[in-house]
Amino acid sequence: MSTTSFRLDDELEDKLEVTATKLQRTKGWIINDALRQYIAREEQKLRMLEETQEAIADIEAQRVVSGESVMKWLETWGTADEATAPKI
Repeated sequence: MSTTSFRLDDELEDKLEVTATKLQRTKGWIINDALRQYIAREEQKLRMLEETQEAIADIEAQRVVSGESVMKWLETWGTADEATAPKI
């Protein structure tokens, strides 16, 4: 495990100390946990952006299925005449 140093403003340092005491965790544990959560959120945002850009490209290339086709297909779910999913 590596060591990284950084500056905290006094107010944040005080809150970190209080939180560590309340949780009976080290400041390092809290910082690592917070960074893991932050990075996971940022990765999720990037995935969502990529998926949105792919969806926009599909729309622009007219690789879409109409809502009407999807609704007709869904209406057949659970019936004896269940249809297959509409194709692009």
